[in-house]
Amino acid sequence: MALKKTLITPRAAAVWPHLNGPDTKWKAEGQYHSKLRFEVDDPKWLELKSKLEAIRDAKYQEEYDALVAAKKKARADQLKKVEVGNIEVDEDSGEETGFVTIKVAATASGVTKAGKSWRRSVPIFNSQRKELKNPPRISGGSILRCEVEPFAYLSEKDKEIGVSLRLESVQIISLVSGGARSADERGFEEEDGDDIEDEAATGAAEGGDDADGDDDL
Repeated sequence: MALKKTLITPRAAAVWPHLNGPDTKWKAEGQYHSKLRFEVDDPKWLELKSKLEAIRDAKYQEEYDALVAAKKKARADQLKKVEVGNIEVDEDSGEETGFVTIKVAATASGVTKAGKSWRRSVPIFNSQRKELKNPPRISGGSILRCEVEPFAYLSEKDKEIGVSLRLESVQIISLVSGGARSADERGFEEEDGDDIEDEAATGAAEGGDDADGDDDL
């Protein structure tokens, strides 16, 4: 059996991740997925993009040559390449934000051609490469690296050739957890203003509960 040809993505912020369990909202079979967010000029992103474009381009050439050999050049000329990565655009201004996202995903369950049911999970590792058997919730803004298997595809309907990334495993570099959402996901933008830092924990907060434990009403 041939070994899978996988890649490790550079560090990136997770956007709307669903990695601790399968998302069944849109697909009954369930799907593990997340978007990964990079700066458009990040050299490591550009290196990954180049590798993915090479996979896409090889598929394009294969399909193009096959159609030409079958004397279907007009159809071959209709083939289009799907851009690798989605340029992020601000919803209000319509301006590019300087970031790009890619999606990583894996189907959670299915049935083989022989009729046998199967189910899978996505292994999650910490920054020290230890697999977590009961990992904390991974929320948006967490910094991740992902092991992915690239697949080139042809959309017959749209005559488009692109590359998708099947998620194999996840490494948590920096965690945002507990249902927290990042500032980006909440819609905040960076503004000029005071650069306020967290205060050290000091026990009971000022204006908190009375000494007897009863709250003021």
